[in-house]
Amino acid sequence: MELDDLKQAFARLDRRLEEQNAVNVAQVRRDARNRLQDSIRPLGRAQTWQIVAGAATAFIGVAVWHGTRDTMGGPFVSGVILHLYGIAMIIFGAVTKALIGAIDWAGPVLGIQRRLARVRKAQVLAGIVIGLSWCVLWIPAMIALFQLLFGIDIVAPSPSTWLWLSAGGVALMGAVGLFQYWARATGRTAIAAAFDSAFTGEHLGRAQAELDAIQRFERD
Repeated sequence: MELDDLKQAFARLDRRLEEQNAVNVAQVRRDARNRLQDSIRPLGRAQTWQIVAGAATAFIGVAVWHGTRDTMGGPFVSGVILHLYGIAMIIFGAVTKALIGAIDWAGPVLGIQRRLARVRKAQVLAGIVIGLSWCVLWIPAMIALFQLLFGIDIVAPSPSTWLWLSAGGVALMGAVGLFQYWARATGRTAIAAAFDSAFTGEHLGRAQAELDAIQRFERD
């Protein structure tokens, strides 16, 4: 084999190796983005169940306040609260599903990062409104269920007791909110991140970890 033929053979080999390497890199990127999408998919399914639960809660609330609208007592107020809470569950679930659906998984990493940040903010807000509110919401829920199942107004014998319980729940919510604000204001990032993780759940954490891995791969 002459020298020119040898050079051409090596050149063809280099091109094939480069092409194969490009194929391998593209496959790794596709696999990483598929894992990223799979990590967030359970959150979308959870929002569907949240919407269903919200509809059921709103229906219960309507049934209670509609059946007690003549008395305008504790069960009526509790039914209205549950009705509004169910609507809030539906709204937050629909918004989060829409934000997840708007993510272009094949697009730039920065764009995915921004979209995930919006999903995270929506989840934190939903955690506060839907999750933390149970410090107080268990009271109207119990009142409404007793009224719906047994036709009993458990508020009537001692209204002040339920007011004190509600005040205690509001105080607990306020304390948690102030503690979270203090953590952010004083730079306690670990505490603030723990609050966010508690509200957003594990799926967003996994998605962020996958996205960080993609960023490192594409940067290298």
